[in-house]
Formats: sequence, C-alpha cells, structure tokens
Amino acid sequence: MEPSSLERLRQVLESGWIGLGPVTKKFEQELADSDLVGKYPVAVNSGTAALHLALVVADVPKGSAVIVPANTFVSTAAVALQHQCRVILADIERDTGNIDLNSVREILESEPDVSAVIAVHYSGIPCDIAGLNEISSTYGVAVVEDCAHAIGSMWQGLPMSASPHIQAYSFHATKALALGEGGCVTFPDEAGAERARRLRRLGIDMSARSWSNPYDIPELGFKYNMGDIAAAVGLAQLEGLPDKLEMRRSIVRQYRERLAGLPVELVRESHESDRSGGFAVPVLVKDRERVRKELDAAGIESEIYFRPLSEFPLDATRTTPVAERFARDIICLPIHPLMSLDEVDYVCERLSECVV
Repeated sequence: MEPSSLERLRQVLESGWIGLGPVTKKFEQELADSDLVGKYPVAVNSGTAALHLALVVADVPKGSAVIVPANTFVSTAAVALQHQCRVILADIERDTGNIDLNSVREILESEPDVSAVIAVHYSGIPCDIAGLNEISSTYGVAVVEDCAHAIGSMWQGLPMSASPHIQAYSFHATKALALGEGGCVTFPDEAGAERARRLRRLGIDMSARSWSNPYDIPELGFKYNMGDIAAAVGLAQLEGLPDKLEMRRSIVRQYRERLAGLPVELVRESHESDRSGGFAVPVLVKDRERVRKELDAAGIESEIYFRPLSEFPLDATRTTPVAERFARDIICLPIHPLMSLDEVDYVCERLSECVV
C-alpha cells in the first residue's frame, strides 16, 4: 500500500471515527471534482449496493421487468431480482460487448411491463448513451448505467458525468480505483443523491433531530454506507488515478496497434470520439481454450470475466445467441498500470503464434 494510504489510515484510526463520517464526505467531493465518475456521487460499500440503490431511487416498481445485457456479472441481474423484479436478457453487440439497443427495442415492443434498462459499459467501452436516451424518452423506461468498468471512460468526447442517467460504479479490488470493497452511485440531480444518502444508512434522517427525537426514518433503507477507513484508501488511490488511467490507455493503444494484422477480432469502441477507461483488453479468437492454454504455458495469464447470464438460475429465458457465441470466443489479455509496453509486445508475439 502506498505511504499516503497508510498515512490517511493512521489519521482515521487516531481520530476515533472509522464509520461513515467526514472522510467519506471528502472522498465523495473529490470524486465529484475529478470528473471521472457521474455527478453527485454517493459512496457505498459495493458496486452491487450502488446498482440496487439506483433502482430504488429511480422508483422502479416492484413486480415490473428490468432489461439487462446477457454479457455481464451476475450482480447486474441479481439486484433486479432482489428488488422483486423480473429479469429479461437483451442480446449484445459482438463488436463492443455492450447491450444491443435493437434487442432492447424488440423486448420493449413485446413486453409491456418493462420499467428499466440496465446498460453495462463492458470493459469500460461506452454504450450508446444517446441511443439509451432515445429509448428512455420513447418508451418511458428508466435507464441505469452499470459503470463498474467505466471509471475514466468517455463517450462522444465527453466525461461520464455528462450522462443524464443514474450510474453505479465499483471500487472492488479488481477495479482501476481499488478500495478492496466499495463503490458509488451517481445522479443527474442533487435530490436523487440526497435520497440515496439517507437510504444507504437505513433511511435515517438526522435533519430534524431534537432532544426527544434523535432521528427519523421517513423511508426504510439499507445498510449500504461506506466507512471512513475505505474512504481514506479511496482518497489516496484518487491521487494517482489519472496517471494510472493514462497508462492503461497507452497499453490498450499498444495492444490494438500490434494486434491489428492478426486473425483476432478486437472488441472496441464503436465511435472514434469514445474512449475506454482501459479496464480490460478483450479480443475474440477461434479455439479459445487452446489459445488460453498456450498463453498460460508462455507465462501469460488471461481472463474471461463473464459467462452469459442465461447459464444461471435467474428465470430469464430469452435467447441471446450473440452473447452466447461471444462468451465462447472472448479472451481478455493482461493489463495493469505497472505493465510495460515491452511486456505488451511479448503478449502480442505469443498470441500471434497461437492464432496463426
């Protein structure tokens, strides 16, 4: 852990206040000032909690249906089920790994009880936010963006904070901003953020406290709040995050240049003005398992990340053939801020031997 993290943790421990407090508030303010996440961030204890709070604050009715992409982590669907909603799987775009808006429109035309769409920015590649806006206005559904991979991403040259939707971010140990556990949910207006701040701590409202009435609970909430220990780590991580994100983007560029002539499909942004945050380097290959074994023999670790959600007991029966084929072919190549460009070249050379 960096010395600044240790120093910040020491200050929190010596203060005697380790739960939700002033350090968490400072972390939220620095997140807002960074422009790396959406507006009005509310810090919580996981990205899953962020997604659930997003559905609650968006007033998604219980008993309605929620559309989620088949290519995502189970949390994206689990929160809808926990909110007592039915999950409908949408197919994805093979080029980007993101939700296919044509699939979403087909569902909306045939399923009258859909109340929300959760769109995942797969590997940090931005979804078509303008298209999501059009769907929201045409069909009257809420849109929630799962930004677990997307801190620092840009769409149409704009930061993620330019989006008009509620967004959920993850600060899990595997993410670019790594707190171990944690996340935040962001809102297009202060009113939504204020409601989320109450709901993340069981709905407790301290604004009208008195000697005889220490707090009120006008709306029952959840135990989702972040504490000052995690926030202290987050503040330290934020200091170097822009440089780490730029290093990730340099690695992604190097991969794309070196892999351009190989018989692999690059999963990448659909618009030139979009920019991935560089969470992962996904490519599609033939005979994926053989390729992974040969890379492993060369000392190169690879990841798959997601199985299609249709393989899990979610009671979501819609077929998603593109996502299922994507899951058979996808491989995510190594990327982290300490990786050198020479190491990227080595991975590409070994991969070229596997796919020729």
